[in-house]
Amino acid sequence: MSRYFQPLINFGSNPIVGSTFLADPSFWYDRVKVLERGKKPQIVSVKDIPKRVIKEIANPFNICSHKKGPLLMSVLNLSPDSFSCTDELNRTKPSYIIKNLIQKGADIIDIGGESTKPKFKDVENLLEINRIKKTFKSIQKNRFNVIFSIDTRKSNVANYALKNGAKILNDVSALQFDPENVNVVKKHKCYVSIMHNSGNGKDLHKKISGKNFLLDIYDYLLNRINFLLSCGIPKSKIIIDPGIGFGKSLYQNLQIISNISLFHSLGCPILVGLSRKGFIGKITGEVQPKERKLSSVILAFELIKKGVHILRVHDIKETYEMVKIFNSLKLNK
Repeated sequence: MSRYFQPLINFGSNPIVGSTFLADPSFWYDRVKVLERGKKPQIVSVKDIPKRVIKEIANPFNICSHKKGPLLMSVLNLSPDSFSCTDELNRTKPSYIIKNLIQKGADIIDIGGESTKPKFKDVENLLEINRIKKTFKSIQKNRFNVIFSIDTRKSNVANYALKNGAKILNDVSALQFDPENVNVVKKHKCYVSIMHNSGNGKDLHKKISGKNFLLDIYDYLLNRINFLLSCGIPKSKIIIDPGIGFGKSLYQNLQIISNISLFHSLGCPILVGLSRKGFIGKITGEVQPKERKLSSVILAFELIKKGVHILRVHDIKETYEMVKIFNSLKLNK
């Protein structure tokens, strides 16, 4: 029976003697929760877990050579039904939008032409490319000091964006909606973010069930990592996303946030996008997504305390200010 290892992470400059570290040495742990299906979790010393697990948890994080994390991925979705798109956004010059996001603290800008929120509608390839074309032409003309990501499930769209400046493919279907995306990743040697979903890449919001859903998410991501490795994509290029808000209940989303450190033992950078999502409104009563700004930042703080590497957010300025405060706490704890 498989065992799963969840490091119980602390942060600060005064680790307990005998602790082990993440790639960022300001995060450390001396105890690990061990999980097995059908058994109660156990807390053990870090000395009692396999060395291979310790090595995976400490896997280097190298997406931004100048910064270990957390990195802020700003959402720039140009679909008219997305959380972030407005008429003003579509009328504004892409160069101005990008410069503004960089000034507010973005390390990565995730550009998309199709919303994948609940009840979204599929967009034809050509329309999706047309929505992002002006922005990528601007990227080609300018030398922006930021990494660009393309948020798409489609290989034609991914190939266009990666040819024109994107360095990350962010595929919420984990490369299952369009299998040709595997070859696109290999061709461009880009980073690829794979997100958990329960609909085999098609029905992204199919409800997940079962008391072991956290371990099911873990196994899904592990299987997709192994698939990519078998295709010749190096692990150093793989990012994982547990898929908060995609087919998960309020309870399941909160359990993922509380236990996010479980996914460190997969040995890949962890990306989480929870900004403005509907489950937040179920807690706070905020009906409109834009009203969930403060709540999103508070939950993002919980994630970075546990060593999450990339936060995908709509409200970049407020999240960046929170990260600055957190980094000050790390130095003085």
